[in-house]
Parts: sequence; structure tokens; C-alpha cells
Amino acid sequence: MIDKFKNYFTYNKKERNGILLLSFVLFLLIIFYQFTYLFVPNTKTDFSEFENLLSELEYEKDVVSSVVKDSLFYFNPNTLNDNGWISLGLSEGKLKVLRNYQIKGGYFKQKEDLKRCYAIGDSFYLKIKDFIDIPKISKKTIKESEPIIRKQLIELNQADSLELLSIKGVGPFYVKQILKYRNELGGFISYKQFAEIWGLENLNIKKLKSQSRIDSIYISKRNINSLTFDELRIHPYINYKEAKIIVNFRKQHGDFQSIKYIQKIKLITPEIFRKIAPYFKTND
Repeated sequence: MIDKFKNYFTYNKKERNGILLLSFVLFLLIIFYQFTYLFVPNTKTDFSEFENLLSELEYEKDVVSSVVKDSLFYFNPNTLNDNGWISLGLSEGKLKVLRNYQIKGGYFKQKEDLKRCYAIGDSFYLKIKDFIDIPKISKKTIKESEPIIRKQLIELNQADSLELLSIKGVGPFYVKQILKYRNELGGFISYKQFAEIWGLENLNIKKLKSQSRIDSIYISKRNINSLTFDELRIHPYINYKEAKIIVNFRKQHGDFQSIKYIQKIKLITPEIFRKIAPYFKTND
């Protein structure tokens, strides 16, 4: 039995040499593994660029939040002007809807009333609700001020003949002249333009202002690149000679790329350009 066991540990010379060689190789590998750190350069990963990018993203996020926050301000929806609504983020289209709502007598007594107006969507209301500031007034004050609150101002660029007739101091002849001039002009941008209308020398502008308003959003702009000579010359601010030279300039140099290019025509003075610029565009 002992002899058989010894046979497992008895090797010939070739086998012993092989075992010694294998042991030597294993020894070398162990030594190499223990000292490999001496041959690998000690490098440190630089995260500075990543940290800079991360800080820039955080900064941009803060800037966007700041811009959104700064665009909001406390306001009274019953008295806020057009620029104020646009600054809050209301589009021009929805602003028109809001103004029509107010013209028809719409009045906000509390912030929740804004939900009744189609111009104020749910998301826009949630954005501005904390900044709505409607002064609280007593019932007595409300009763006394109701006639003023419900007073409808006539928008002069959209009013028809019946609405214009409802303005005190404006009779049928004045209505006819106002509508004619408004059509030729494209709309009013200032009450000073009423002094240009023939036959309205005695019109009380102060009284007119108290009963109406002018919204330049409703001005009808015409494409100066497609208007004919006859269509140009009927505009109150363009005479025969100016209409002729505009058409000729357009034929020679092509369509106007921008309204400001009209100033290249020597005959068009800065004052003429200032008057006609609001009424024309260069594309449809």
C-alpha cells in the first residue's frame, strides 16, 4: 500500500526538470506582478473640463430661470397696456381677443375671472396668477364706478359707420370722411392724423379721445412690391411724382428687400419715409 502511494511522488529526471522550470516561471510571474506599479506611470484623471461644462450648464439654467422670473411683474389686468401683456408672454393674436373681450364690457373683479377669457389659456394663467394684483374696492365704489368701467371705447381702426356715429360730436359727414381717409391710409396710428382729414377742422379731438382708442395692430399694410402706380398715388402720404419714381426704381433694381430700402430713393426724404413706413411691407 505504501509503495503504491510513493509511486505518485516519484518522478524521473525529465519530469523533475519540467516541474522546476514551471516553478521558476511561476516565481517570476509573482515577482513581476508585485512590482508592476513601478512600470506604470502614475497618472491622475483630469475632471476639470467636465466640471467646467457642468458649471456652464448650471449657469445657463440659472440664466433662463432668471429671465423667466424677471419677465413677470405685478399688474392689474384691467389697466395693463399692450406692451405689458406682450412682456408677460401673451401673443399679439390673443391680445386682440383680450381687447375685444374688454371692449364688450369684460372686467376682472378677481384673478379667477381671467379663466373666463378665451385669450388666457390654463398654462398662461398658472404662469401669471401669483402676479395678478386687482385692487379691492368696496361695493359702494363698484356701484358708483360701474358706468365708467362698462364704458366701451370705440377702436377707430375697426369701427364701422354705426359705431363711429355713437361717438358724441361725430355726425354722418364726419363718419364718411373718416372712413374714406382710413381706407386710403390703411389705418390710424395717431389722433394727429385727424387734422389731415378734409372737413374735420372743427372736430373736438379731446372729446374724441375720451370716447375712443387707436390700436396700431389693426393697420392694413400693403405690399409695396406689388402695388401699381395708381394704387400708390391714392395713398395720402405719396404724391404723383413719388409714386412714379417708386415704381420706376422697382423696375430698374427689382423688388424692395426691406421697407428701409425705399430711403435709397433720393426723393423720399426721412420725414416722408417716417410717415409711410408703418403702412407698407415687402412680402405677403
